[in-house]
Amino acid sequence: MNNVNFNPLLEKINTLEIEIAKYRHRETELRESEEKYRQLFETSRDALMTLSPPSWKFNSANKAALELFEVASVAEFTALGPWDLSPKQQPDKRPSAEKAQEMIEIAMQEGSNFFEWEHQTFDGKTFAADVLLTRLEFGGQILAQATVRDISERKRSEMLLKQERDFSAKLIENAPVIILVLNEEGKIVRFNHFMETISGYTQNDVKGKDWFSTFLPKEHIEKTKKLFFQTIDDMQTNGHINSILTKDGTEKIIEWYNKRLTDAHNNTIGILSIGLDITRYKQIENELHRSEEHFRTLVESTNDLLWEVDANGRYTYISPQIETMLGYRPQEILGKSPFELMPPEEAQRVGSIFKECVNQRAPIVMLNNINICKNGTQKIFETSGVAFFDKIGNFSGYRGIDRDITRHQLTEQTLHDSEEKFRSITASAQDAIVMMDNDGKISYWNIAAEKIFGHTEKEAIGQMLHTFITPKRFLAAHKIGFSHFKRTGEGPAVGKTLELIGVKKDGTEFPIELSLSANKINGMWNAIGIIRDITERKEMEQELKQKEEMMISQSRQAAMGDMIAMIAHQWRQPITVISMVANNIEVNIELEDEITTEELKRMADVISEQTQHLSKTIDDFRNFFKPNQDKVQTTIGNVMEETLKIIGTSLKNNNIAVTIINNSETELLTYSNQLLQVFLNILGNAKDILLCRMVADAKVTVTINETKDSIVTTICDNGGGIPDNAIKRLGEPYFTTKKNDGTGLGLYMSMTIVAKHLNGSLTWENRDDGACFIVTLPKE
Repeated sequence: MNNVNFNPLLEKINTLEIEIAKYRHRETELRESEEKYRQLFETSRDALMTLSPPSWKFNSANKAALELFEVASVAEFTALGPWDLSPKQQPDKRPSAEKAQEMIEIAMQEGSNFFEWEHQTFDGKTFAADVLLTRLEFGGQILAQATVRDISERKRSEMLLKQERDFSAKLIENAPVIILVLNEEGKIVRFNHFMETISGYTQNDVKGKDWFSTFLPKEHIEKTKKLFFQTIDDMQTNGHINSILTKDGTEKIIEWYNKRLTDAHNNTIGILSIGLDITRYKQIENELHRSEEHFRTLVESTNDLLWEVDANGRYTYISPQIETMLGYRPQEILGKSPFELMPPEEAQRVGSIFKECVNQRAPIVMLNNINICKNGTQKIFETSGVAFFDKIGNFSGYRGIDRDITRHQLTEQTLHDSEEKFRSITASAQDAIVMMDNDGKISYWNIAAEKIFGHTEKEAIGQMLHTFITPKRFLAAHKIGFSHFKRTGEGPAVGKTLELIGVKKDGTEFPIELSLSANKINGMWNAIGIIRDITERKEMEQELKQKEEMMISQSRQAAMGDMIAMIAHQWRQPITVISMVANNIEVNIELEDEITTEELKRMADVISEQTQHLSKTIDDFRNFFKPNQDKVQTTIGNVMEETLKIIGTSLKNNNIAVTIINNSETELLTYSNQLLQVFLNILGNAKDILLCRMVADAKVTVTINETKDSIVTTICDNGGGIPDNAIKRLGEPYFTTKKNDGTGLGLYMSMTIVAKHLNGSLTWENRDDGACFIVTLPKE
């Protein structure tokens, strides 16, 4: 025994113990690694799932995956494959099942595969996603791990950014101003289409040429170059005016706004110039100056007295002729009333007529009145005047003319013609002023009429007015009413402002606004029309209408999405019950348990009850989706009851208590579907804020009260109220207080529906511990 050597054996045992320790250590590390993986898997905000060969169906999924794909349980999820949560085809038209297999194979071969994919939720709602497939060995099994992230919002942002860039490019190219870029030497880099239209040159004609020698008259070159180099030296210049020469030699007057352009290192690379073509404005300015000179000459040379009184009937202007006619200097008259210069009885008579004219904003036409001179003598004036208004349409007073008819009188025709021409001179040059005599012929045609219709005064005078400026299809209606106007001075358009269609010299039809009045001249009825070109206004109205229609469509689509989610929510429980009954039957069959008739009848009753519940849910939601635009007779309580049929279950399942206090039984003739949409939006917003703020005792109180003229529905929550920085902006399109999923259209469209379709109002305020939204509808 003493000769036996145990050392080799001891060494083997020692080696074995070391190996066992290493194995246990690796086993511990593996368990810890697997535990970390499971924790990461379960807590990841991205959707994580694993797929196993050869079927490549899912064999696990985390909570984020269930929420993203709207699947109720892991068991339900693992019955699916990637193609079951995808549309049949991808955007490249390839079948999803075929392409998914290909993506998995690449990941298995290369270790990972990252790509974009179009997925869909369990109920069929599609969304764009980033997918990372990773080859994974777990517990001795080869798996594929899929990491899925919803990128719908990113895609939408990219699309909006592209639209914004496209819009900016189109805006620059189509802007009705010159946009010009010069390099630091004053050579032409580029300009927009409007510059091509103005100048007659294309960009390719002059690109790289010297701006000053190409486009500027010689007398403007030096001064303009000086301003150019000031801008290059970082001195912004605004409002500089100079002429440019077009390709055919015509001069255009341009007002420039210049700004230095720099690169990323603040080095000057040129200037950006924005030019406004003010040629026509300068012409109008010169014409206005000539008109003012003409008016001043007229005032100083006429024997008539020109005057202006404010809205209180006090003189604010009176021409120098007052001294010749009554012996007073203008300074003595300003601030006084015309009636202070009349005998008491005459002042009372004329004051009564003037008051009636003011109330109706009617013109004063050839009103005879007695005035007292400074020396005590009396003179008879014939007064005519018209009301005038400020820029925003407020009545400001009267302007008119007094003629001394004490010793001589002009004929009624001469006086009326003079008054009408004077009124035309003092009228706004922006509107066409046209006079028609008793035969329907044009007797006056101002400069603005030439500009709007394209006909000169010479071409227009003596023409039949309606055949001259009206489309032929409207002539029959004119003939019917014109004979009545000739006899009475009355007609459907007289004394009104109407929107009609005019026709230009070149045959172009365009919208006009016509204000028509009738005047008797020499015993015969004549018409005066003030015509405004409203093309631009109509285009703006159309654009606003299109934007509103787009927002209505977006709001409706968002509402439909909410409705579908509510349907899915309400169907989930009865479908689960039916599924459980079916499973019980299958289990009994597999276990060969005897099923009694009573048990079968009980199960059939359960299925029938749940089916009826599903059918009733369909009826409730179908009423919302009906495109019914007709008014119906109903109560606010009935509409609220229909609303709760749709959203009530969602509120109840989220532990939100709803209290209805109905103090109104009055029926209204209204658009119930549109009112239901408003209530749905308000209650949906209340639910969202209560869930977002995790209010413990969440509740919504609906109170319906009546006043003499209105029915007021108040919907209040206890969600803490609207933040002070948001309450004033709430209701603006695209403004939302929801961080992730708000569109900012729901409340805006609800306001639009209540105001435009229901003739009511929607307001909001904070009360107690929450926000209240008040819908006020008229009873009639």
